[in-house]
Amino acid sequence: MIVPMSDITILNVEDYDDSREATSELLRLEGFAVIEAATGAEALHLVKTAQPQLVILDVKLPDISGHEVCRRIKSDYATASIPVLQVSAYVTGQDRVRGLESGADAYLMKPVEVAELIATIKALLRMREAEESRRETEARYQLLFEGNSLPTIIFDLETLRFLAINQAAVRHYGFSREEFLAMTISDLRPSPDTIAMEDFVSSGLNAIPNAAQWKHRKKDGVIEVEIVWHELIFRGRHCLLLLAKDVTERKRVEAEREELLGKEKRAREEAQSANRAKDEFLAVVSHELRAPLNAMLGWARILRTTRVDEATLSHAIEIIERSARTQSKLIEDLLDTARIVSGNLRLDIQPVELRSVIESAAQVLHPAAEAKGIDIRLAFDVEREVITGDADRLQQIVWNLLSNAIKFTPNGGRVEVLLQRADPHVRLVVSDTGRGISPENLPYVFDRFHQADSSSARRHGGLGLGLSLVRHLVELHGGTVYAGSDGEGRGATFIVNLPLRAVRPQPTELESVGLGGIALSAPSALDGIWALVVDDETDARELLTTLLQQYGARVTSAASAAEALSVLTADERDRPPDVLVSDIGMPDVDGYALIRRVRALAPERGGRIPAIALTAYGRSIDRIRALSAGFQMHMPKPVEPAELAMVIASLTGRAGN
Repeated sequence: MIVPMSDITILNVEDYDDSREATSELLRLEGFAVIEAATGAEALHLVKTAQPQLVILDVKLPDISGHEVCRRIKSDYATASIPVLQVSAYVTGQDRVRGLESGADAYLMKPVEVAELIATIKALLRMREAEESRRETEARYQLLFEGNSLPTIIFDLETLRFLAINQAAVRHYGFSREEFLAMTISDLRPSPDTIAMEDFVSSGLNAIPNAAQWKHRKKDGVIEVEIVWHELIFRGRHCLLLLAKDVTERKRVEAEREELLGKEKRAREEAQSANRAKDEFLAVVSHELRAPLNAMLGWARILRTTRVDEATLSHAIEIIERSARTQSKLIEDLLDTARIVSGNLRLDIQPVELRSVIESAAQVLHPAAEAKGIDIRLAFDVEREVITGDADRLQQIVWNLLSNAIKFTPNGGRVEVLLQRADPHVRLVVSDTGRGISPENLPYVFDRFHQADSSSARRHGGLGLGLSLVRHLVELHGGTVYAGSDGEGRGATFIVNLPLRAVRPQPTELESVGLGGIALSAPSALDGIWALVVDDETDARELLTTLLQQYGARVTSAASAAEALSVLTADERDRPPDVLVSDIGMPDVDGYALIRRVRALAPERGGRIPAIALTAYGRSIDRIRALSAGFQMHMPKPVEPAELAMVIASLTGRAGN
């Protein structure tokens, strides 16, 4: 490979300034890049840091002799291959000997003829290039030869003696490397009457069939091998390279091979995925921190360039502080990215008011949208909608969807965000007038690292992690997310469905998420009633318990059908609970199976207990199924607390009391 002169850097080391500058100028006129050093210490530093292709080294230096500098260069593995041309004004035969003994590749006496200097430099560069090429060739050979999983052997065609054996052959045949190198190809013949490859050597290589099967002797038996051979010159000898594949019990081996190929493919895919892990972290940082960073930079630019009133200043500082806190939290969240994939991410579950989450995310992303002239329109079909979830993760979902919409919407476009009820879910819809999604790419938009095409990647950047994170976080909240588009250039719509809470929150609870309101009174409608609440979801179970207690009820809670049945069948109970309030969707034993088991109990054990099915399944068929299973009432989530209390009072004969 011919390297341009401008890509070749030469280090010129000489303490005499005029001479050094003259030599450097000559080299630059020849097209070389030149760096200079006036001392031995400076030269050693530049050799380490700049890695020049060649060093011109004066023998006489003020601090370290040129011979010692050369010796240190050649004794360091990282710099040993750099050619060193020593020059000196006073050269004796002993000087040349010392220079060559120190490792110099050539020696010239000053004054040096320009033509001789340039010719010597080019010769040394050619020598280095040839040496590097030879080393690369040897390294490739060694890698291919020793790394080959098949037994690989090189033998001399004249003496039939083995010249090289790889580790696979040692392992497979059972002979040590030393034993192999003392053998010939004939020593692998199992018996004198066995046809072997050496029988064909004297007839010429064309007589040797390739990919043929032969019998070989191992140290512990005989195997049948398929031999592929190749003629080559090795160490100056005319040789054959053999690759031996054991084909004993071929059918079994082929079946195992297919299995191994499958494992190898999976291992390669896992290795490729692991190789992208380092890029994933940077991609997430770039994607997820852009929104709050834009808010901070946008307001900082406004404060720097515009005189604002006190109210605007306070508002700007508030946004910058909030964005900085959000950014800090996101950095912590990035550490959880791997846990999302492995299923080990833990959510901080609490009541979350979605409107404030959406408004906050839109405010953070407003500078990015404003920069492109994009109009963000927020619409809320519900005034207040609280769900159970992780507020930061829910905000991350909204951020990613909004930033994705802004990213792919052209200047002057529009992004719409709609929050609505879609029982038994609350639905978030983010739509835009952007570039849209082609039908062939639509099924893959939530895959990690997926991008529609390379040109889009170059135009918009990123590695396609945002929507994948949306999918993982939505699923962790028990929801679903879908993407839709009428095609390229026609915008895109993303729909997120999140499950509603089991009970609609009271004003005091809304205060905890920043909604305000009056305190819930505690009527005595359920005084003296013992309620058994069954729900596998901790937050829903605790909320139901608290609300019924505020109405005066005594409440026992159970996290599973098994726990509920143990409450009903406990011997120490004087009587069973007065009412059963049970969720339907539970692991192992669902609400339908629970009520069937309850109805099978004796009356004194609760077999006739009034039962309410409280579930997010609100279709008519779900109601029929619940009543058929044995429930008296079917109430879809979310339920009004007062309505639930009234139903319990009615079922227990307290209505009107």
